[in-house]
Amino acid sequence: PIVRGTNQMKQQRSAIGGSAAARVRDVARVALVALVVVFVGSLLLGSDEVRADAPEPLATVGDAVITLQEYSIALRTEARRRFYHTQPPEKELQAFHREVADRLIERQLALQEARRRGVRVDTQEIESRIKSHQDRTKPRNGGKDDKVFWASLRRELEMDQLVKGLRDQVRSGLALNDAAVLAYYQGNRDKFTEPESTRLSALLLKVAPSSGQDVWNAATEEARRILKQIRAGAAFDEMARLHSGDGSAAKGGDLGYVHKGMLGNVVEDAVVTLRPGEISEPLTVLEGVALFKLHDRKPPVLHEFAQVKQRAREFLQKESEEKAWRDLMGRLSAGTTIKLQEKYLTPS
Repeated sequence: PIVRGTNQMKQQRSAIGGSAAARVRDVARVALVALVVVFVGSLLLGSDEVRADAPEPLATVGDAVITLQEYSIALRTEARRRFYHTQPPEKELQAFHREVADRLIERQLALQEARRRGVRVDTQEIESRIKSHQDRTKPRNGGKDDKVFWASLRRELEMDQLVKGLRDQVRSGLALNDAAVLAYYQGNRDKFTEPESTRLSALLLKVAPSSGQDVWNAATEEARRILKQIRAGAAFDEMARLHSGDGSAAKGGDLGYVHKGMLGNVVEDAVVTLRPGEISEPLTVLEGVALFKLHDRKPPVLHEFAQVKQRAREFLQKESEEKAWRDLMGRLSAGTTIKLQEKYLTPS
């Protein structure tokens, strides 16, 4: 439990390892279906925030209208996805409301552009997905299917296909040659560099976080006694096997090589001053009080272009697609009359 990964480490490992794009797309498709179901379910159940008596919509995008009901449902759906069933933090509410409104406007811009470009809907695929959902949710006891639900779901899937089709067109318009990929690699070397790593051993005296200060003080004193014994000649690995409550105890406390970000700041600040063979003073960590022994350091390693060429291409492709999409949305927004009722973006 002493060693923990971070998002930074995951990204670095991803940059060095094989492609995960296919898995990401699969997860995205599953998430999309789940989001559609929640959205449509919210539509049928209604919303506490709907302003049915409001004299105006949230926004108009060209000739299209985004109703307050759509906005309210989108707020609820996104809040559930992002904050689960808790109330969004007060300080984030204003930005959250605007973000949801901006997404609805962007989606409408994309739908209009997709139709202008003649993007087609794959009716067969949509009907196949509808049937799959229907087969899994057949009404029990001879109940009737909710035709409104399936019609709403069909419309959502059609709109999603139109937006996806537009994105596919934007993607197909990008040309990434080897020279561009190499330039990206050279300009983003940090993404392809394995950070400095240190080989450590740990001896952890576990303390429950809710323990009183006297318990923490006692653990610190015990760690000092153990450290004194080690400096007098006792082997660190044997003392770790005897006293450590960490999962590494069976291996004499050996944590292997760890990178920056895998340990807390307190530990990393202490370890950076150690030389191979040295042991830290007792350190208070989340799980208790610990001693760390440094065995070795490995400097950062920049992986050769040939090793990470495919990952560099994937990174560049993703960033280029996002930039092209944002540029397109910017042009569409500038060329479309958009009227947004700002008063509805203020949380009530």
